[in-house]
Amino acid sequence: MASTLSQEEENYVRLSLLLTGISPRAARALFDCEFAPSCLDSSLKKGYNKLRELQKQRILNQSQWNLLFPRFPAQNSDILMEWKDKDKMFITTRGATHVLKCIKENNCVTIVASSGVGKTATLRHVALQMVKEGYDLLLVTDPRDIVKFYNPNQKTLFVIDDLCGNYSLNQNNIDVWEPFMGQIKKILSTEIAKIIVACRLQVYQDDKFESLSVFKSCVCNLLSDSMCLSKAEKDSIARLYLKAKAPEISDFYNLYDCFPLLCKLYYENPAHNIVDFFQYPFTVYEADIDKLQKKGFSSKYCALALCVMFNNNLKEDVLTEGMNEEIRTIIENTCEACKLHRGTSRLTLQDELNSFIHTFLKKEQNIYKTMHDKMFDFLVYFFGQKIITCMIKYAHSSLIKERFLLEKQDNMDRFKTVVLPDKHEMYIQRMIDDWSKGRVDDVFSNINMNVSQFRNKFISCLKKLDVTYQKQLALTCDEHSNDTALLLSCFIGDTNMIRWCINNNGNINQCRSNETTPLKLAAQEGLTDIVRMLLNREVDYNKCNNDGWSPVISACQNGRTEIVRMLLDEGADYNACENNGVSSVMCACRYGHTEIVRMLLDIGANYNKRDNNGWSPVLSACRYGHTEIIGMLLDKGAAYDTCNDTGWSPVLTACRYGHTEIVQMLLDKGADCDTCNNDGWSPVFSACRYGHKEIVRMLLDKGADYDICNDDVWSPVMIACSYGHREIVRMLLDKGADYDKRNSNGLSPVMLACIDEHAESTEIVRMLLDKGADYNTCSNGGWSPITIACRIGRTEILRMLLDLGATPNRFNKDFSSPVMIACREGHREIVRMLLDNGADYNTCDNDGRSPIMCACRNGHVEIVRMLLDNGANYDKCDNNGLSSVIYACKFGHIEIVRMLLDKGANYNRCDNDNRSPVMCACRNGHIEIIRMLLNKGADYNTCNNKGQSALMIASERGHSDIFMCKEA
Repeated sequence: MASTLSQEEENYVRLSLLLTGISPRAARALFDCEFAPSCLDSSLKKGYNKLRELQKQRILNQSQWNLLFPRFPAQNSDILMEWKDKDKMFITTRGATHVLKCIKENNCVTIVASSGVGKTATLRHVALQMVKEGYDLLLVTDPRDIVKFYNPNQKTLFVIDDLCGNYSLNQNNIDVWEPFMGQIKKILSTEIAKIIVACRLQVYQDDKFESLSVFKSCVCNLLSDSMCLSKAEKDSIARLYLKAKAPEISDFYNLYDCFPLLCKLYYENPAHNIVDFFQYPFTVYEADIDKLQKKGFSSKYCALALCVMFNNNLKEDVLTEGMNEEIRTIIENTCEACKLHRGTSRLTLQDELNSFIHTFLKKEQNIYKTMHDKMFDFLVYFFGQKIITCMIKYAHSSLIKERFLLEKQDNMDRFKTVVLPDKHEMYIQRMIDDWSKGRVDDVFSNINMNVSQFRNKFISCLKKLDVTYQKQLALTCDEHSNDTALLLSCFIGDTNMIRWCINNNGNINQCRSNETTPLKLAAQEGLTDIVRMLLNREVDYNKCNNDGWSPVISACQNGRTEIVRMLLDEGADYNACENNGVSSVMCACRYGHTEIVRMLLDIGANYNKRDNNGWSPVLSACRYGHTEIIGMLLDKGAAYDTCNDTGWSPVLTACRYGHTEIVQMLLDKGADCDTCNNDGWSPVFSACRYGHKEIVRMLLDKGADYDICNDDVWSPVMIACSYGHREIVRMLLDKGADYDKRNSNGLSPVMLACIDEHAESTEIVRMLLDKGADYNTCSNGGWSPITIACRIGRTEILRMLLDLGATPNRFNKDFSSPVMIACREGHREIVRMLLDNGADYNTCDNDGRSPIMCACRNGHVEIVRMLLDNGANYDKCDNNGLSSVIYACKFGHIEIVRMLLDKGANYNRCDNDNRSPVMCACRNGHIEIIRMLLNKGADYNTCNNKGQSALMIASERGHSDIFMCKEA
């Protein structure tokens, strides 16, 4: 019988249960009441700034912060430290400079090049520069990370290296990223997040990459003429890595694109003859590895082979922990192929792997891999010539699908292995074995499957199998994606393979993980015979995927006319909508598939149904200018005045995009030509903004309101003036449009035309002035047409204004006069015109600066000469005590200083901090100016408010030459 607990022991157990069992659950229940798990992430993001303040005040410690915002996995900081260390050996190239410029100006940049050119190094260098710009840096391997870790309150740079793998692009890669494209685009549109990507050129150039459109928005090809390494850059790289040996290989700079990698590899292992290495790098490595086998170092040879067999992802625990039968088989057969005993100790192999670290291999997070992808490409090819049978039978399935070709191809990668005919049957059997083990995706994304002759050969081998086994294969789903052979054959578009699947009882309604059916794929890809075959088997033709896309909507979007006809004949639901409310008619209208629209209308499809954002088929066709489709819809009686959720009507949309014929059709139908969108844009305003003259004429003829303003009080005349559309302005003025109305900033049409620098803007100003527009009125900031013309440098416009009697002495809000503005900007002819018209050249702005001070500061020599000739006050000081002489001395304008001194300007007058002209010249090392001042007798012993003399300042700034001036 068990002994009873003492009171003390019972209390201990109760307390332990309370602390470890009940309290955490109670705290969790209370927390979930306050912050529902479903919206916890958004709640934290909203409160990010408040929480950040708590962290700065040390109310939240770093551990607590990491729990709230696990933005940086533990290894991230270590990786960043490694990047910074390696960046010390990075030479800034024109390619890297361009990439940095692009990522600052764009939200997504993709760096492409072949292996070894420097994609990754450039990616990391640019990412580190962006950290200095205030960006958090997050390494990404999964698109979900971008969605999960996006924070609208913090600038974030998501970094993706080797997007979609480093050898070939397959459907699996697309399936990982494509579902998140919409969310990623939305995140990037906020402009708080950016993505920088490195991608192998061969992957980027694959046709399937088109679906990853976000990564094609801004592409930097490091092999392009404008970004490839120049001779000077290669020389800098060589000198950095090879030091004194660099001149020995100067003749070999252009032998290989991977020159940077070769420099790095030699730097890390300089044992080879440098000339041989840079002429024949992989021949050198081949000889090295061959020697291992010949000289009896078979265990070393085998260690490298294992890296290949495990597809450059050899985990350390494979060699130190228990292993399953599959791993045992791989290791034992690799040992045997490398002439080692099958029972060779794994620890021996681990020692050999460790011996290659920093030469051939590296170890990251307890995984052995080659120093560079290019090295792995070479090793796969090398062992493909040496132990091909072992590799075909036992190597990782990814290696089988990507690295072996059964027939040589034009322009094939030099490191692909061509399997000889006597091994073809063995290779196909390996593919079938992988299929039976649930690696269906690997089988159907095999590069040989792109060749029709191989597919025919593959099917022939399948047909020789036992019937039961064939049926088993046809029903087998991929262990990860749940894809079947039938589904994947639809991607390939192979009718014979699909027929084989169907004949072997393949499930024609088996869906992918996103509920996409074979029929939907075939309809999408335009595989007419396959669609017919599936329809004859009583397939579910209305089955939609998770996004609500049915076979008929997919066919309509992609213009598969015959397939749409077949589906409609079978009775497919043509009014069903996908999750965003887009119908079959809408898709066909959006993409301009006229015959499909006609079919749908003839069968009675709903042509007025709008999507979740309020877009109708008519509006969609108007947006993309499909005139014939608009005619069909209008003939059917479609609504032509219905707006979307942002207030865009069909006629407004057609006006915006310049579809003249469509506008005419809508107006003839009686469309409202004055309906505005949510921002107050009318059809007239929209056509004026984008310069569609004929459309403006049509609208005015229909009696459209030409004075209606948008929400910022911009009228059609204003917007046309602002963009230099002269003929449109003329039309509006002829109609009697208001030419003096001002927008919310107080800018009138005349002012906007003065600001605009289009070729037609001068003529527009003349038209407005001829109509009697007010040329003296000012904006909210006090800018008049004349001050704007002086600021922009519009000489002809200024002449017109002065001829009409515009005052040359009207000031803006900071009391800058037209003369001052022109002096500051350096518009010499304008200054002359103003002086000739009696402009005041001595009045100062609110900071006490005069026109001559502005000209002296900015080095406008001829303007200073004009002002002096007109008698400008050159000794006047601004509110900080700076004179014209001080400004010219400070900024090193020698000729201006000479003119002022010749005029007798005071060269000893100090500013409010008791800084003299000599001190200002000394501070900035202007030797010639100091010489002039000293020759004039300037006092160099006077001290400023900090007790510094001119000579002390010169010495402090390292301008030792200045001491010679005193002695000269």
